[in-house]
Amino acid sequence: MLVLSRRVNESIQIGTDIEVMVIDVRGDVVRLGITAPQATQIWRKELWDVIVQENREASKNIQTISTPQLPVSTFSRLSKIPTVHPSEN
Repeated sequence: MLVLSRRVNESIQIGTDIEVMVIDVRGDVVRLGITAPQATQIWRKELWDVIVQENREASKNIQTISTPQLPVSTFSRLSKIPTVHPSEN
């Protein structure tokens, strides 16, 4: 982890298109301003953790759902269907 010290109105640059600026410090609360492309998703970490956990749980539930299977007899009948070739018409 990189740890930086910044004062109010100082910023850090992340890559070429994200800037994080310290807007205000009041006691133990720091207000940050983030400049990033509109398509960039920015989440508070505690919300991101909840989203990730819910996605993991949802993917586990999907894996436990079984896909309905056709009876084997259905497939065995398919091999008995006569094939018509265009040259026979």
